[in-house]
Amino acid sequence: MKRIAAVLTVIALVPALAINALAAGNTSAKFDWHVSDAFIQTAAGPNQTGAVAKASDSGVFTAHSVRVSGMGTMNTAGMTATGGGTFVHTDAGGQVVAFGTWTATSLTSFTLYGCDTGPFPADFCGGVAVMAVHVVATTTNPAIGQTQADGEIRVNCRIHAPAGNTDPEGIKLKVFLATTVYFDTPQPPFENGQTLFISRSDSGSSK
Repeated sequence: MKRIAAVLTVIALVPALAINALAAGNTSAKFDWHVSDAFIQTAAGPNQTGAVAKASDSGVFTAHSVRVSGMGTMNTAGMTATGGGTFVHTDAGGQVVAFGTWTATSLTSFTLYGCDTGPFPADFCGGVAVMAVHVVATTTNPAIGQTQADGEIRVNCRIHAPAGNTDPEGIKLKVFLATTVYFDTPQPPFENGQTLFISRSDSGSSK
């Protein structure tokens, strides 16, 4: 998530939390996660229109894109995740193929980059979360109707990303259909599809 000074206007919206235990390597922690949602738009300034990823090599879905937004919680102690959001799937020409909702069902992994000390509040954190998800889609091209599938979303926030890390801000999404559709390439403009983790732990253990 870009370091935008306007975020200072929303510091009062979130409590100041002690992050020292997280930095020391404590692996039990509770976070809120955000993907291009209203909270990020209020905090950061740029209009959030969804985090976009393109499929670079997925058979008939190659060059298709998905636009995702959402929010929820996760806990690394029980490897749980809640929440979800919406998505729109478009083909290489920009025509809508499907749209619908997705729900986080569990946390697969989380790597914490670190939490901020300015200009963001101390509980604004960067890292990479991988969550299992369930997708409910209405397909429009072809007009098949409603379909459901499991999948996996990877959410990357670049606050305190390690030196040399060039992994773009945003999401990657796998949908497990007859074959796996993998939207593996985050797309610019990244400022309109930012991501964020907010620590909800006061001593490295879940509250």
